[in-house]
Amino acid sequence: MAEFSWQAVNQLQRQQSGMILAPSAEQAKVRLLARGLQQVKVRRNWRLSSAVSHAEICELMQQMAMLLQAALPLKTVLQMLSQNCQSEKLQLWLQQLEHGIAAGYSFSQTLSQEPQFLNERDRQLIKIGETSGQLAQICRQIGEDKSKKLELQRKLQKILLYPMMVLLISFALTVLLLLFVVPQFAEMYQQNQQQLPLFTQFLLQQSQILQDYGGRLALLCALLMAIIIRVYRQNGKVRRKWAQWLAILPLFGRLNQLSLIVDSSRNLALMLNAGIPLNQALQTFLNPQKPAQHSLLQQEISQSLQLLQQGYAFSQSVSSRWFPQQAQQMLLVGEKSGCLGQMLQHIADNYQRQLDHQIDLLSQLLEPLLMLLIGGLIGAVMLGMYLPIFDMGAMLG
Repeated sequence: MAEFSWQAVNQLQRQQSGMILAPSAEQAKVRLLARGLQQVKVRRNWRLSSAVSHAEICELMQQMAMLLQAALPLKTVLQMLSQNCQSEKLQLWLQQLEHGIAAGYSFSQTLSQEPQFLNERDRQLIKIGETSGQLAQICRQIGEDKSKKLELQRKLQKILLYPMMVLLISFALTVLLLLFVVPQFAEMYQQNQQQLPLFTQFLLQQSQILQDYGGRLALLCALLMAIIIRVYRQNGKVRRKWAQWLAILPLFGRLNQLSLIVDSSRNLALMLNAGIPLNQALQTFLNPQKPAQHSLLQQEISQSLQLLQQGYAFSQSVSSRWFPQQAQQMLLVGEKSGCLGQMLQHIADNYQRQLDHQIDLLSQLLEPLLMLLIGGLIGAVMLGMYLPIFDMGAMLG
């Protein structure tokens, strides 16, 4: 399957455009002509990655909810989504779901056989929606939940990506100065044959090393980065250590804790409000295939489940590492009033506001600090180059 962009006119001679998946350009034209389109023009799109993104899953669930709310049959909904899907893997998945429905299986049973893009929590919610006749509402809630989670991930990625990009730019500017500016000063100082300050000598040595071995060092750095990324992706212990290291940082640790509270509270609220028992809802967080994801949360939930089985209340079974004291009091009120699901949603909304404030605060703090870092690096290089000139002026004075 390949992705094609197309332009055409409909029967009313109105311009139409879009994207379509087909084995070839000819097949794409045939399918578009079958829709009654005319003057079809097709162009191949090239994608760097065929992986299905979280944004595509969010959009798919929201579209499914809207179509189901329009009282369309589930098989028809899957067929329509498959025809308009722009991801090959997602289209194949939808077609497999459609075949399962046509074979007489329920939607939740079909999802259990094809669990690629929806987790255990989503499948349990869909099963509840099927039995209660509220599948459209459940799909809408899943889509909204995934959309909020995606928005949170993007905020955290943005706050982490910004300093990394600034550090990379600072490093690149420093290397450029050492490669092209420092050598010009080196020639001038060699002609004068004067004793240079230690810092200037150090910069000249680094400049010479980069000129002699710059290509090899670049290849070595690229190789090390590739190894680090590969080890991080394949080694759960490394990911856990990285998560633990981030958790102890003063500002990033607070962001990590808040995001953990928001994500877990929102998921629990969604499941409890759908009628899933608390023990069963907590079990969905324990994924043995991905133990490195939220390892702290999985440890906390395992301990909470053990205490729940001993007869303790949920508010008593959680520690401050997961829910702070204020949140624990809110859980206690929710348990006594029989509204634990609504209270968890209130906790998620409350800590979401705190998280947004922390992200804004951190971004405001990072900007001047990183600008100071860039100025400090460049200023240090230039100062090292001008120190001999200052010394020469002092001797002449």
